Amino acid sequence: MASTLFEPGFRLGKYEVIAHLSTGGMGAVYQAVDRELGRIVALKVLSPNRAESDLLTERFRREARNAARLNHPNIVTLYECGFDVDRNVLYLALEFIDGMDLAKFIVKRGSLRPEETRRILMQAAKALAHAFAHGIVHRDIKPSNIMLTRVGKKILVKVTDLGLAIAKGEDEYRLTREGNTVGTIDYMAPEQARDSQSADTRSDIYSLGCTAYHMLAGKPPFAQGGLGERLFRHLEMAPPDVRQFNPAVSAGFWVILERMLAKKPEDRYASPDVLLQALKRLPADEAAAENATAPLGSARRTTQHVSTAPTRVVPPAVDTPQEHPPAPVVTLDQAQAAAGLRERALQILGQEKGEEYTRELLEKSLQLDPFNLASRQALRELHRSRTGGILGRWFRSLNVFAIKASMRLARSSGDWRKVFEQGEKVLACQPADVETHLELAETAAEIGLPDLARWFLEQGRMETPDNGDLLRALARLHEHLQLWKPAVALWQKVLELEPANDEARRKVTELSAQEMVANYQHRRV
Repeated sequence: MASTLFEPGFRLGKYEVIAHLSTGGMGAVYQAVDRELGRIVALKVLSPNRAESDLLTERFRREARNAARLNHPNIVTLYECGFDVDRNVLYLALEFIDGMDLAKFIVKRGSLRPEETRRILMQAAKALAHAFAHGIVHRDIKPSNIMLTRVGKKILVKVTDLGLAIAKGEDEYRLTREGNTVGTIDYMAPEQARDSQSADTRSDIYSLGCTAYHMLAGKPPFAQGGLGERLFRHLEMAPPDVRQFNPAVSAGFWVILERMLAKKPEDRYASPDVLLQALKRLPADEAAAENATAPLGSARRTTQHVSTAPTRVVPPAVDTPQEHPPAPVVTLDQAQAAAGLRERALQILGQEKGEEYTRELLEKSLQLDPFNLASRQALRELHRSRTGGILGRWFRSLNVFAIKASMRLARSSGDWRKVFEQGEKVLACQPADVETHLELAETAAEIGLPDLARWFLEQGRMETPDNGDLLRALARLHEHLQLWKPAVALWQKVLELEPANDEARRKVTELSAQEMVANYQHRRV
């Protein structure tokens, strides 16, 4: 039995084998049917001869433990971990994915279009964010561990294989002796290559960056040479510009990819949530279809530049940024704790009388990580939808004038966390308060966070879509980020509302010319 594959009809516990799917170093994977529940599963079986290895058995059981802690639409679901005593076989019953892994998809396609890649990355980042919130680091993110299936016309991403994952506080020596490495070299972060125990969620972000590079270029960033040479390049060399292999990749996308592939963990995105927000803010190609499975055009936005330089975004515009203290640093532990609080808040939201506790958890999450847009968005949505009961009484108890005074005092003293905290309280009571939206946006821009500034302005437009001050501030911010097309569209909207506005008319002409020049330069490249 040690070397024989199970034939169709073979029974293992309550599972009946339908077909053999694949064979790997640890064993085989089968399509099977759960005879009790009548559902199709993927049955991952540890080879009996492999079961004698304590290392492989522990890795197999670790996959089960970690998968059991996670429940997310972008992570393959674990149904059961079982052991057949008669056959001495350890197995996992997993969600069956009717599709193919990303590695095979790339081979089939050669390389992927930028927008298609971005959408796959966003789903993978959501999976990593969920794992991060539960204290789990995957440590083996690569194309073959990302499954793709279809739901309607859309591609659904499923991250799998948590055998190398490690949970916070778990003893690493069970899986590898100190100083050894685990993972796959073409996608392994430098710190993980030096010592697996040093891997954290930023290591997964690096591996996801290598995976993104593979999608766009048709090969990993350091695919040439032997094992030692490739390892050296991960440790010491910058990756080649992916636009050499895929000219459709925009400058903005390359900026994100470079940050994911930074050698030092502290130079990467602090958490998957932060990466996800950066990917969401990257404008999709105007010619791209609504979903990733439809034909997608080539990205042409090479002039986009994701800047972190401070700038004022409310009238009057200031060309030379003023000096301001930098944004407060959010540590990895703070980001992880904030993500955990947010996840807990969303879990209890639907429970009876859970709105007040949800609000408290989200506010605590933002105190730890004030720049996390996922937590901030969740708090805004809670405020928009809950106006009765306990939460309604909380709204009515707030003294808006006192809160605004406190917010401005905090701003003058440079207490940015309190500015954002008090601003959210004002907007909970007065969501259409344009002045507060503008002050929050200007504060974010002043401390070097233009993407957060843009979010504040866009949230304001949701409440008052035709407000001229918000439109002008957002147009100036897009211009600062060299996003010519949306800047032109916003100035055109201002001109529709204010036909005599000479500044808007001039901006439409100037920025349209800038866009034409940028497109011409890109075509020459």
